[in-house]
Amino acid sequence: MRYIFIILTLIPAAYLLSFAKFTWKNNKTSSIGSVIMALMSIILPIVTTLFR
Repeated sequence: MRYIFIILTLIPAAYLLSFAKFTWKNNKTSSIGSVIMALMSIILPIVTTLFR
């Protein structure tokens, strides 16, 4: 069950990372913010799921 939750967490993060990739040429600040947001949306739910 935990692994299904982890996979469902990675799907929106993939969207954010693709957004960051396509906006890198025009707006680097937005891309960096999107990458940070994607990393936090991956790390926090996984850590709280696996280590509680």
